[in-house]
Amino acid sequence: MRRTSKQPYFSKSWIIALLIGLAFVAVGYGARFEIEDASNPDAPCWPDLALFLCGYLLFFCLKPIQAAIHRKLRRRASRNAHEKTSS
Repeated sequence: MRRTSKQPYFSKSWIIALLIGLAFVAVGYGARFEIEDASNPDAPCWPDLALFLCGYLLFFCLKPIQAAIHRKLRRRASRNAHEKTSS
């Protein structure tokens, strides 16, 4: 079973974009627990709001990030294919 030429780069670019998003979420939660004491229930909620707003922004940025990664992967593949055919 052979994949279409678009499919592997499309799924690979989504995986890379989602891993970038996951890294930002992990850094955000790490910063939240570093800034506020997790055991104190009366702690200020501004880190939660900041995390929510960053997540909201990241949600709308995932598609452009994925598109840019997809373009780079296609360019790299076409460049490698051109080098193989010319040599």
